[in-house]
Amino acid sequence: MTNTTDTFGPDEVRQYLYDVMRQNRPFREKAEQALVIGRDYLGVENGHLTRLDPETNHWEAIASTDPPDGTYPAGLTLDLQTTYCRRTIDNAAPIALHDAPAQGWADDPAFETHGLHCYHGTQVTVGDELFGTICFVSDAPRAEPFSEEKTMFTELLAQMLGHELERAQHEAALTDRERLIGVLNRVLRHNLRNDMTLLRGYAELLQEEGSPQQVDVAEMLLTTTDDLLALSEKARRLDTVVTNDLEYQRVEMGHFLQTIQAEIEAAVPGATISIEGDTDTYIRVAWSMETALREVIENAAKHAGDSPDVSISVRATDGKARLQVMDTGPGLPEQERTVLRDGAETPLEHGSGLGLWLVYWVVTSHGGTIETTVDETGTTVTISFPRTPAHTLPERLPSRKP
Repeated sequence: MTNTTDTFGPDEVRQYLYDVMRQNRPFREKAEQALVIGRDYLGVENGHLTRLDPETNHWEAIASTDPPDGTYPAGLTLDLQTTYCRRTIDNAAPIALHDAPAQGWADDPAFETHGLHCYHGTQVTVGDELFGTICFVSDAPRAEPFSEEKTMFTELLAQMLGHELERAQHEAALTDRERLIGVLNRVLRHNLRNDMTLLRGYAELLQEEGSPQQVDVAEMLLTTTDDLLALSEKARRLDTVVTNDLEYQRVEMGHFLQTIQAEIEAAVPGATISIEGDTDTYIRVAWSMETALREVIENAAKHAGDSPDVSISVRATDGKARLQVMDTGPGLPEQERTVLRDGAETPLEHGSGLGLWLVYWVVTSHGGTIETTVDETGTTVTISFPRTPAHTLPERLPSRKP
């Protein structure tokens, strides 16, 4: 849609918007089309949907009418305090500026930083929580204020996108839970059946052979039982993750990791775990992230020899937190690296890979990535994720061509 504000009336524009939202297309594509409609209806240069976190002053455009080389493309991040959006989220009603300096905003940090004379911003909420804003902006001022009909349109658009986000998140959560339940069922059926069969066979052997074999067989029984209990515990952790709602909390990385460090050093004899870097960085994560990081660090400590030495490096860059967990062990096996890289879960990987599959699921559900490197010095697992929680969306917005 490339028409001007004089071409369509409010009813026609609303109908265009309804038609877009009824399409069976990914959220980001619908959001982009809706922003184009709004941009043309309001007669401005750009429209964008933002994701905001006031606690970290994070501002990010997640959908935009601008191409990748435009002024406000999708993926752009800014300091919230330099934007008009900081005022929009504090205001119950939309903020409509047709000529910011003439309306008393010449000294505002947003105008001083970006020079936008024209701004129309509306809050977007998901459920009862702030998600971000819908913004329509221009460098040049408008000849006249935005009409009431145009403001009502932006409120309608914000409400519809909020509902679409909520629905997309709900569907993504259901898909993840169904997938996790499926994995749990397969793992428990496969491993419990096989291990219990093995255990029963050893018990029968012990009964039939008598005492000369008792010690050796008893050791086998203990080993199998320990493995089974470890698997059961990992399955329990997965079940806990999938059946609990994602509640994000703001934590300091140093304190977060030191808690895990103390627990693992107490549990793994001889383990030494060091932490360095940007430990004063604050992140907002679900409690499941602690479970995932503990799994990675504990795995490194348990497989790094008799005196395991594990180093943890923390870096904060570009709105992301990056952790590197380095050990001096023999190296993570390829099948377990596949679990971390792809989330693959196959019968051969049920026992050893279940804990790492949990790591993959938690990190990717936070919008993060995992990389593993193995060389002669050991294994390095690198985990990167946004410092600000991103609402899970089913896909990423493809780049627009100019």
